[in-house]
Amino acid sequence: MTEEIIEEMADVFASSHRINNENDNPSDSGVNSVIIRNATKTFGSGRNKCAVLQGLNMTVKKGSIYGLLGASGCGKTTILSCLVALRTLNSGEIQVLGHEPGSPKSGIPGPQVGYMPQELALYGDFTIKETLTYFGRLYKLKATFVKSQLKFLSKLLDLPSCDRYVKTLSGGQQRRVSFAVALFHEPDLLILDEPTVGVDPLLRHSIWNHLVRQSVDHGKTVIVTTHYIEEARQANTIGMMRGGRVLVEDSPENLIRDYGLPSLEDVFLQVSLKDGSRSSDKQLAEDVTSSNEAAPVETQIEPQPSESSAEASNKIGKRTPNEKGDKIKSVARKRKSFNLKSSLPTPHFIGVLLRKNALVMIRNFGILLVSFFLPAIQTALFNVTLGGEPTYLKMAIVNDELNLSQGRVCINNTMDCAYSMLSCRYLQYINDNIIQIPYDNVSEALEAGRNGEVWGVIHFGQNFTEEYEIRQSLGDSAKLDNILRSRISINIDSSNQQIDAFLNKWLVEAFRDFSRGLLIACGHEPEAGYMPIEFTDPVYGRKDTQYTEAMSSGLIIAIIYSSSLVFITGVFVGERQQGLVDRSLVAGVKIVDIFVGHVGFQFCITVCQTSAVFVVMFLMFKVPCHGSVALALLITLLQGFIGICFGMFTAAICDNTNGALYLTQANFLPILLMGGICWPVEGMPPALQKVARFLPVTYGIECLRSILSRGWGIEMPDVYMGFLVSFAWIFGLTILTLTVIRYRKFSS
Repeated sequence: MTEEIIEEMADVFASSHRINNENDNPSDSGVNSVIIRNATKTFGSGRNKCAVLQGLNMTVKKGSIYGLLGASGCGKTTILSCLVALRTLNSGEIQVLGHEPGSPKSGIPGPQVGYMPQELALYGDFTIKETLTYFGRLYKLKATFVKSQLKFLSKLLDLPSCDRYVKTLSGGQQRRVSFAVALFHEPDLLILDEPTVGVDPLLRHSIWNHLVRQSVDHGKTVIVTTHYIEEARQANTIGMMRGGRVLVEDSPENLIRDYGLPSLEDVFLQVSLKDGSRSSDKQLAEDVTSSNEAAPVETQIEPQPSESSAEASNKIGKRTPNEKGDKIKSVARKRKSFNLKSSLPTPHFIGVLLRKNALVMIRNFGILLVSFFLPAIQTALFNVTLGGEPTYLKMAIVNDELNLSQGRVCINNTMDCAYSMLSCRYLQYINDNIIQIPYDNVSEALEAGRNGEVWGVIHFGQNFTEEYEIRQSLGDSAKLDNILRSRISINIDSSNQQIDAFLNKWLVEAFRDFSRGLLIACGHEPEAGYMPIEFTDPVYGRKDTQYTEAMSSGLIIAIIYSSSLVFITGVFVGERQQGLVDRSLVAGVKIVDIFVGHVGFQFCITVCQTSAVFVVMFLMFKVPCHGSVALALLITLLQGFIGICFGMFTAAICDNTNGALYLTQANFLPILLMGGICWPVEGMPPALQKVARFLPVTYGIECLRSILSRGWGIEMPDVYMGFLVSFAWIFGLTILTLTVIRYRKFSS
């Protein structure tokens, strides 16, 4: 790009509209835009404690370009993040544009600063136009201004077509888009962290020319960190940084003249050697010539203010040590004090974030389909695969009443009042789901069972019919030998509890029907053969309640809770890792706005998911709902909201996707096992029951079960307790999440 084009675009830039802001240029009264004194910052604790900033002093004049030079790991990015209020110092003072960063009048975070982090911090599924428009909405820019800036910056930075998606751009092109975001709203202070990495030399030259023009013609203050030391010659002031301290501050010309060296790289090497570092000369040279690689471990040096830092400290007045300490403490108290107004969400930001989240979701069409339809598919699979009666269950039949010549096959199908071959008569009443396989003897049948060929063995004695007739005629006078010989011996493979339960149920029902049919055929009262216990109509539910119906409450809540939990955790952690959250915070968005934006959008998805699950469960598979559908829907949505809040809490305490994934899985398993989904809470040990009652879904499942199966209303304790506990969990998790985020912000 030629100089003539740059000058022409600069004229357009100068005539473009400015942002109207009540904090417009608060630094007019002073000559310095940034003042840092005695800044210290440590990370970790105990043996892992590491000092990143050690008594750093730094002064940036208004309307100047300040080049911050240093190897990777020396603290450049850390001090920049403190300037934009993403981090806080352990001790020391910072003034930016006349105010402490983060204070209400500073405009930082907010429109007063343009920030370009090392990370791209861009949404890959947005086009270039959508990216700049999104940040334009955050800054409340007018549509005409957005349009003109988009055109201007596209020419200045040689951006590809505005309809190109960010994820399809090369690394250098993506860096240029990130730079455009920082320039877009024309801030008074530009903070650029490695803006020219991956950019070709010609474009790098154009970028620096633009920064110079902004500082000279428009009074903008620019702080630039770079690994390319020689390109910083165009800066007004250079700060050479090493070991968490600024070693020297001066203009490039003065540094080269005073040290009598031909290049800034040589000056940096000389300054580092003079500082007394114990690193070898070879390592120091590598810091300069290979600065795009990770810096070697450096020996920590006691902070000693350089001459330029000492001179700069006189500009803001001298303080006694006690006065300085009191100032630092008051700043710390101010930062950590609770401000109700600043803690409330901003409707404008929430609207922009909701719109952004919706666009991200639409662009990821596969995830969109999964989010909306996976819970419904899971519900349908549950109803199709669970609760059905098992079929084709082979049972070995050993009937010693039959002769071997008959082939062990019953041929007597008489159903009149005749005590003849009652074993064959009983076998006719067995459920058709059982396939009867005849065996010659018990040992062969049992061996088949051990080999998994049959699910059990039914054995009739040689004189079963005669012994059964004698037992019936003698009644209570029957002898023990007769009772034993009239029994039907059954051995079942009980390795599968569900199949074992079905076989027991069917074989008992077969004997009941066999006995009833025989009594009727002989003119007796059929009820006389029944056990003297009667199960009449149940209080709630039905005698033949299906397994899916009994499990439906736990299933619905488990699906909605887990879907909400996993989805929002992945989205928020991903944005944090990519630096998107930090970039929004620098734009003035509060963490509570981000929280509400994510939670609000996920709740909309949860409403759709819950509706789909209810349609599948109650309309397609006809699971009965004896109570209020509105109450059932409300408690399910509240349980989904708990999952959302738990997901945000998980994302707040995890630094990467793997950690969040493990934590969500660790959370879901106890809920599945102890929440009353798979097994009643009453069946657990007493101590474990207390733990189970504390889980977020336990009361919710019992509440939904009472509504669906019992038809209870909100006046019943089991129902309103579900609502009260759900609200308590939502409130508690929300407060806990915001507290953790706030704590991590101030301790980071």
